[in-house]
Amino acid sequence: MDWLLCIADNIILDKVWANLVPATVFANQWNVTRFPSAPTTTTWRSIVSHLPHPSADDFLLRSAEAPVYQTPSFMAFLNSPPDIPSAWPRSYFLRQVTSVVVITLIGIHILYFLGAWLSYQFIFDKRMMKHPRFLKNQVRQEIICSLKAFPGITALTLPFFQAEVMGYSCLYDDPKKYGYGYLVFSAVW
Repeated sequence: MDWLLCIADNIILDKVWANLVPATVFANQWNVTRFPSAPTTTTWRSIVSHLPHPSADDFLLRSAEAPVYQTPSFMAFLNSPPDIPSAWPRSYFLRQVTSVVVITLIGIHILYFLGAWLSYQFIFDKRMMKHPRFLKNQVRQEIICSLKAFPGITALTLPFFQAEVMGYSCLYDDPKKYGYGYLVFSAVW
């Protein structure tokens, strides 16, 4: 999930967060004038100004430090910070949680509908739909039941995804770091 979040941040989420929660809204509170002005309406700026955000010192510290999840070396060309930074840096907990929830919900919908469609097309025996016990609109009801379960599934997996993003996992990206013997041994055990 950390690679996926890093890729999403580089491609789109940095720009989305910079537009949703621009740092310029809090520039007066932080006594910082180095940010260019963001094209936001005054109504949106007043709404955003009430959102939780890091203090000025914490913001500058978090903006300077790299997040735990780094862009993989083979995807370094995707690194492109936005012109206007977000008030929520990549290492800010609320930004990470919200981004992970959105990515998880999008991913679970794609996996479900792709898997269900393939199963329906190639595995499901459509003659069963003519059975007298087959309910009217049963396929639609099953899809709705599955869709209602997605938020609960997301809530159950979120702590594990968030822990991985924050660096609390034993996963490593480079097999050369510990050696290929450790890679084989850790996969077996």
